[in-house]
Amino acid sequence: MKKLDAAKLILVPLFFLSPFFAYAQDESESSVAEPSMVESEDRHAIYAKDASGNYCVDSNGNKVRVGTRVDAAPASTYVPRVKNVIEIQRDDIRLVLNGNEGTFAIYGVAEKGNRIPLLSTYDANSSSYFVVKVGRKEYKLQSKMGIKCEARNTPLGAQMAYLVSDEVQVVVDFSFMPSIATSTRIDMLRVSVFVINIGRSIQSYAVKGVFDTTLGENTQAHFSTAAKKFINSEAQFQSMEEDLWVRSANKDAAIQFILGSKEITRTEAVTLATRDKMDSVTWIPSIQSSRSFNSVTSFNNSALCINWPSTYLDTLRTANYGFYISVATGGNNPAGKQFLSDLDNGKTALGVAAKNSVAKLNGAAKPIPLTQEEVDSVTPNILNNIPSSSKEAFVKTKEITEAQLDPEYIQDLLDRIATLKEDETMDKTELYALNEELDSILNKLGANR
Repeated sequence: MKKLDAAKLILVPLFFLSPFFAYAQDESESSVAEPSMVESEDRHAIYAKDASGNYCVDSNGNKVRVGTRVDAAPASTYVPRVKNVIEIQRDDIRLVLNGNEGTFAIYGVAEKGNRIPLLSTYDANSSSYFVVKVGRKEYKLQSKMGIKCEARNTPLGAQMAYLVSDEVQVVVDFSFMPSIATSTRIDMLRVSVFVINIGRSIQSYAVKGVFDTTLGENTQAHFSTAAKKFINSEAQFQSMEEDLWVRSANKDAAIQFILGSKEITRTEAVTLATRDKMDSVTWIPSIQSSRSFNSVTSFNNSALCINWPSTYLDTLRTANYGFYISVATGGNNPAGKQFLSDLDNGKTALGVAAKNSVAKLNGAAKPIPLTQEEVDSVTPNILNNIPSSSKEAFVKTKEITEAQLDPEYIQDLLDRIATLKEDETMDKTELYALNEELDSILNKLGANR
């Protein structure tokens, strides 16, 4: 930090002077004008001056000293945090990740180099975001929500990493690619979301992405899909097998969220609704199919929400979700059915490595490795106390029933296990029994342990 020049530090706020000046005024019979500045007589002392530039004095004629300068700035001097912003522009796409805020922005790059925002830039790009659900708790992944965030470069693009205390780490990977395998022109992003359980026990996890679209809000169609040319009211899709994608476009640019392929993570729900609905209390936004994109607080403000199915992860296990974003400018159409055909046949620029797991694509989209300290801090203590008595588990039957496969039942089971693990005074027999039941349920579900 640059050393401050003491000779230039001649101004201090008036509220620092007021107690000293009041003392001088009380002790003197003459009225002294309120000081507007202070000045040093020598290298260290600071004395009050009145509005006329005269020194304030007490009843004995002594100047009123208000402070002492030091040669160096105090240790508590504010130090700006390091800027953690990554900006990458390749052909038709510009990507901006703000690691300080945990936000992201995507632009289309027109032929003349003009950058067109493809998502809303409202509130510094914070109206588009991801949310992770851990058990019954939801975390909006932005620094203003208390989440630790960091942006990092990768060989194919960049990643945004989010750390939620000692519960979960989420990494969103943006990789640039051409929609045509034989072309070198970048017009797509492959988006991979990795969820890593860094907690001490198995838990349920779910992810959704909210994208505040703007391009279609002043056109004939807010959205369109492969099967529907005009969508101007709220809609929700459980499957994207027929609709394939959601597009937001105007005459200048288009952004297309490609979601329908056997090589793309199956969605639980894809919702088109007002932007206000995306912050609702329900995990999957509720809609009315005939309702427009207007609300009491906004007009024609539509957004897209993508919910992926929940999964169960044991400690340090990872789940991943993937989709593609296609971009076009100048009235052109984004990549669509031909790209999906190539993807299904392993003929995309990223090759057959895309099959079954987006985590394997060219080895680039991997979660940020945990440090040994992080691993040590979340690894459960395997030396549990030997139980001394027995207790009843939730169920006594060995056969798993349909009721046991209900997500609410499983979450209750997870909550009970977590409670038993936290309380060292409780007998562990029930814990073992519940863990056996949970193993049986998850084996039947084929969940990731």
